[in-house]
Amino acid sequence: MRAQVRTAANASVSAMTFSYRIIIADLLAYREATAQGVESAEIADQIRASSALSKAGESVGQQQVAVMRALAAGQLTPAMQQDITASRTGFTENSLTFLSLASPEWRVWWEQAGSGQEIVGLQRLQDQVSRAETGAKLRVSTADWIAATQSWARRLYEVQQRVDAAVFDEIDAARVDERRNAILEGAAMAVALALTVLVTWAVARQITNRLRRLRDAANTVAFDELPAMVEELRRPDASVHPEMLAAQVTTNLDRGSGDEIGEVGEAFTAVHRAAVRTAAEQAVMRANTAKIFIHLSRREQRLVDAVLAQVDLVEQDETDPDRLQRLYTLDNLATRMGRINASLLVLGGVGVGRMRQDDVPLSKMLQAALSQIEHYERVRLGVVDTDVAVSRDGVDEVVHLLAELMDNATTYAPPESETWVTARSLGDRVIVQISDEGVGLPKERLAQLNHLLRQPPAIDVAAVRAMGLVVVGQLAIRLGATVELRPGPRLGTIAEVALPGKLIRPLPEDEELPSAGHSPLFGSPLEASIRMDGPIPVSPAPAGMQIPLPRTPHAGPLPGNALPPETAACTVRTVGCTARTVACTGRAAGSRGRTAGSRLAAVRPRAPALCFRPSRPPCHRHRTRSRSRAAYRYGRSTRPRS
Repeated sequence: MRAQVRTAANASVSAMTFSYRIIIADLLAYREATAQGVESAEIADQIRASSALSKAGESVGQQQVAVMRALAAGQLTPAMQQDITASRTGFTENSLTFLSLASPEWRVWWEQAGSGQEIVGLQRLQDQVSRAETGAKLRVSTADWIAATQSWARRLYEVQQRVDAAVFDEIDAARVDERRNAILEGAAMAVALALTVLVTWAVARQITNRLRRLRDAANTVAFDELPAMVEELRRPDASVHPEMLAAQVTTNLDRGSGDEIGEVGEAFTAVHRAAVRTAAEQAVMRANTAKIFIHLSRREQRLVDAVLAQVDLVEQDETDPDRLQRLYTLDNLATRMGRINASLLVLGGVGVGRMRQDDVPLSKMLQAALSQIEHYERVRLGVVDTDVAVSRDGVDEVVHLLAELMDNATTYAPPESETWVTARSLGDRVIVQISDEGVGLPKERLAQLNHLLRQPPAIDVAAVRAMGLVVVGQLAIRLGATVELRPGPRLGTIAEVALPGKLIRPLPEDEELPSAGHSPLFGSPLEASIRMDGPIPVSPAPAGMQIPLPRTPHAGPLPGNALPPETAACTVRTVGCTARTVACTGRAAGSRGRTAGSRLAAVRPRAPALCFRPSRPPCHRHRTRSRSRAAYRYGRSTRPRS
């Protein structure tokens, strides 16, 4: 700062004074703050007194500068008079603070510094300055003012040096005392610690062997016997008697001495028996709960089957389109109730499969799953491989798994959104993707749900509350499949199912689903299965969906019933008495491998849209109803009937 004052060409006195005050204020604040970290109250007061003395000396310097500025200006301005008054007030306050905290010896030093002719002359000059009016010229000699104030500041500095030396001596003495106390306390603690170690070692030497035996026995119970018993109780065919199992508990614990260690052994044996009894009771409770689920589900399924049979009887002779539509809605509701019954069977540990003679094409599996959900009209089928089938042993469980995932996707998505389903062959596996357009799930929630799918919990309230995903997880474990949830490319969630190779069968070429223009033949081994009575209308895939390209069609003439590509767009027609207008889009015949997706609002599972060639007559209403019933029958047949 001094270098700036000396080198600056146009250095302002006000600016330099302000900068100087900032530096001095920071130093004084730091000096006063050191008193807060001192434990001794006496030393802290001494530091505060020393800081107050420093502030008093600073006030003298500020008063000197303020008067010199007024002398240089030739008159006393209001601002200058205010600075002079503030400096004198600061000196008075800091002096009183110092005298209130100082020791008697320090007060004597203060009084000695404030006596003498120079101090009397300074007081006389200060009185003249204080009596000067605003705007008047100060009648004070600059030389006398500088000499008087410098003499007073020098005396204060000498007192400050003596006070600081006294404070340093006190701090050094306190430091020596603290060091001595720390050494004494450390030595005492070391002696006490040594005695404690010796006593502990002597006592531990007597009980080490007994504690080691107790530890070994406890580890054997905790890590070998108890887990083996719990695993045995989890077996479905295990015969569980809680009291008998608890009575059979024996341990090799030290219980003969009657002291505290023996009591610990007896207490641990009691804990072991209680744990075995509790585990057995829980196993019995889980088994009973599973049996309750199974019995209730089978009873409910019989009622659902009876309702569906009555609905079929009513539909046979119904000709009114509105009533027929209401019957379709009732049929769909009953079908969904049947799916819930099947889920309860899965939770109870019973399979949902039934004996079948033939494998089922993958596309029919998807249609069967769609027939078991509520919002099937919001589902769009993307690319589906038609040259693969699912093994007859896993048909019903795969359909149930896909139906649960589709139902979740359509239930938790906005009503106006669409859900896409694709099924593709990938090596020896089949990958089914179900993508919705909902708001999506946070990463933490996705991780929790994927963990739930990999390790579904046992039967409890949480499992029933999240029954859909728990059932999916258990079915995936039975099938050897993997199910994973991940965020969509923009919004929503993608559920990916990987069916293992043991469930996949190649579909012979003569049994593949017909291409555009082909009508499915009735009387096949799966006559009750869902039939797509025409090509599935092509719909563009949403952004972000990875859909493989269809295989190249075979060259050659088109089959007899196939439409050429230029006439693939069917004429809009009315289906029977339901007055439903559908538009179908075909594809060239002879192609193998994949069928494009469909908007299911036009192809209802109960009443699939029919695409007629122009040469065919309109369909009869009874034929339409029979095909509609066939569309649902496969979905209902996936649940075991009691």
